[in-house]
Order: sequence, then C-alpha cells, then structure tokens
Amino acid sequence: MKQKLKDIFKGPVVFYPLLFAAFPILFLYVHNISETLASQLWLPLGVSVAATLVLWAILSLILRSLSKAGFATAIFLVFFFSYGRLYDGLNYLGVFVPKHAYLLPVMLFVWGYCVYFIGRAKRDFRITTRMFNIVAVVLIAINLFNIGSYQVKLAGMDDITPAETSETAAASPAELSTLPDIYFIMLDEYAHPDTMKEYYDYDNSEFINSLEDKGFFIANESETQKPITPLIIAQILNMEYLDYEPWSDATYRKMAYSQVADFLKARGYQYVVFGSNFASYTWEKYVKDTADLYFNYYETGTTPWISEFQRILWSTTMLRPFYLYLTGNQYEIAYRRQTLYTLESLKALPGLEGPKFVFVHFNCPHEPFVFGPEGEYIAPANWSNHEDKQFYLGQYIFISTQIEAVVDVLLKKSETPPIIILQSDHGTRPGYPVGNDEWHKILNAMYLPGMDTSILDDDISPVNTFRLIFSHYFGADYPLLEDDQE
Repeated sequence: MKQKLKDIFKGPVVFYPLLFAAFPILFLYVHNISETLASQLWLPLGVSVAATLVLWAILSLILRSLSKAGFATAIFLVFFFSYGRLYDGLNYLGVFVPKHAYLLPVMLFVWGYCVYFIGRAKRDFRITTRMFNIVAVVLIAINLFNIGSYQVKLAGMDDITPAETSETAAASPAELSTLPDIYFIMLDEYAHPDTMKEYYDYDNSEFINSLEDKGFFIANESETQKPITPLIIAQILNMEYLDYEPWSDATYRKMAYSQVADFLKARGYQYVVFGSNFASYTWEKYVKDTADLYFNYYETGTTPWISEFQRILWSTTMLRPFYLYLTGNQYEIAYRRQTLYTLESLKALPGLEGPKFVFVHFNCPHEPFVFGPEGEYIAPANWSNHEDKQFYLGQYIFISTQIEAVVDVLLKKSETPPIIILQSDHGTRPGYPVGNDEWHKILNAMYLPGMDTSILDDDISPVNTFRLIFSHYFGADYPLLEDDQE
C-alpha cells in the first residue's frame, strides 16, 4: 500500500487542476465585476475546487499517478466549463439543434477515452505538468490583478461625493403638504405600440387610450439612443447625456447619487426605491445608502444559487441540463414575487405621509417570461423563448394590465394629484423577431397635472423628463436639451 502511494506521488509537483477549477469562475466574475457581488464567488469556487479535488483523487488511485490524473482532470474541466458554449454554438450555427440527452453523454464518452489513453501512456507527463502549472498561475494572476485593480479604483471613488444641485432651499411644512408625489416607473424592454402591432399583431391602443383618458401625455415619437439600461437610467436621473461605460461603476454611482434625487430630497421629498432582479448589484449597493426607503423582494427567500451570475455561470457548464430543474421553482417564485409584491406596494404608497419620489424598475416584460397574459405560470423551458411570440406578448399584456391598475389607485388615493412617469428603457432588441431598429422606440407616458401638455413635442427625449418637471413645478431653470443627441 505504501509503495502504491509512493508511486502515485512520484513525479513533479502538480497543482494546476485546482487553479483550472477556479479560473472560469474568476474569469466570469472579472468580466461582470461591476454587476456582481464578490460574495457570490465563494460558493461556486468552493464547490468547483472541492469537486475537482475529489475527482483528481479518484483518478489518481485509478491511474496511479498524480500527473496523469491531473491531466485527465484538466481535460474534464475543459469539457465541463465549455459544454454550454458548445451547445449554444451548435445551436447558433444551425448545424443541428443538440439535445442534452445526446450531447452530454457524447462528451463524457470522449473524456472517458481520453482517460483511457492517458492511463496507457508510457510518458510521465513531467513537461506537461510544469507547463500547465505555469499557465494556471499566469491565468489566475491576471484575474486577481484585474480584481485588485478594480477594488483600488473603487476605493478611490469612495471620496467622490454626489454633485449638489444649485438650488437647495427646502420647502416649508405647509408647502410639503401640497407637493405632488412623483412616481418614475420604468418597464424594461416594453415595446412601442407600433412595434407590437407590426410584429406581434397586437393592438395596444386600449392601454394607451386608457392612459390618455386619465390625462396622460403620450410622446408617441419618443426614442432612446442606446439599448443599455444602466446608462439610460443614469441619463434620465441626471437630466443629461452621459458618455460613460454603460456597465461601469461610474454609471451605477450616477444612477444612485443622481441629480434628480438630490434636487427632490433637498426639498423635503423622501426617496423611495424598489430594487429588482436587474443584475446591477453595484447600483443596489449604492442606492441603499442614498434611499430613504429601499425595498427588494427579490432578495428574500432565495438560496445562494439564485442569482444572475450563478445562472450564467452554471449555464456554461455540464450542469446546464439540470440547473433549472434544481432551481427553477425558486427562480419562478423569486421573479414573480418581486413583480407582484412591488405592484401591490406601489398601490399602498399614497398612504405614506409627506411628498415622495418613487423609482421602480420592473424587469418586465423583459425575460424571463414567467407571466401569461392573465398572470399564468410559464414553464421554465419557455422563459427565454423569443421565437414563439406568445411568451413576450403574454408578459407584455400582463404588465400593461397591472400598471393600468396601479395608475388607477395612485390617482384615486393621492390627496394631491401625483406626477406619474411611465417609460420603457428601450424597445425590443434585434434578438427578438422584430426589425433591427425597433429598440429605439419606447413608451413615454407622463401624467403632469396642471400642465398644458399641448405645447410638448411628441418626440421629447426621456433625458428631458425631469428638466421639464423641475422647471414647471419647482421654478427651476433647466432648459430642454436637444432630442437628437447621441
């Protein structure tokens, strides 16, 4: 027995399999670092390294060599972490639509043959081991350097304070009682009615006409310049066009520490924010510091496996066929809970004392498609089914109906007529069965009590939303920006 163990441990030092097990997770984190909490790394890292260690130990006993077992383990890791990308690539190229029941066994069979030939090889893999040790160290070092650089940059930004508005006179108690509540409701990827009519054969005029009957101004020609949610939100909440990296920490800080929130808080408004399953965790971290009230129903009742980062990570691996089956119920509950609870909470806000600025971002009708038109449950297999138009359409109809009900309650229960902004960040992207330019067209509906909206242009840009509101209702001097800026 001792001789067998000596034979197994004979040869060069081997450690690269453990580093290879960590590399794909660190790599994905680095490329999504501004959208992912570092705490989400530890669970997949621990599972990946521990499972690799177990596999390596078993193969070492079978092959009687740490070096051979390390090489076989490394090949398995390549297969394991590339499975989802291979599946998507075959699907995208149209070679054939692979089935997991076929592709997964084939890859495991090929790996088994690799193990067989490695075991029969006469070489000791000394050179291979040294080379892979060096490669693994370099790969891990690059990712750790990038993470460290980001953290240093982030620490330097902590000294940056939000820009202050030029006018900071707070309202008197008497004035506070007459200030209108302001609701800014963003519907992610909510298509323009013209898009729905042309590509989905759906007439949304009932919803639009209902808003108009209630007194909403509908900017039918309003467009957005970029289909990137964080940058769009940052621009609207800061009343200016920004040239930031869309998914950067600077953009998220602009979203959280916005000129709009500063302006209204200085006048006695409470800042109420509803978080979502939107993947901008950095923004959520910042906005918790600046909001007076913060709600995120998506954060409650889910396991550490339930996050966008985890979903993307495991969808690239051999666990892809099983991930939704293991977590799908919690995902569905989480997505539905976040939407339904937020809708109900919005209806209760008129009872909150004092003026309030409410910002809510519904990740709806954006995928995952978990609602039918009447709120029905949708099977996990169709959560991202864009080709079958019924799933986007069903969620589109559902959220339209629900928002109409919310608007009715806000108008009925508010003592002072509120300001309500309903906007989509962008329309449907080219990945949907629509034209390539449909994402430009957005919903832009505003309830502006007491304002003569006949003077407003149908193509008013979303970036001018609060410039218009602050100038009219608060006497601020915010001239409208040109609507055609990029």
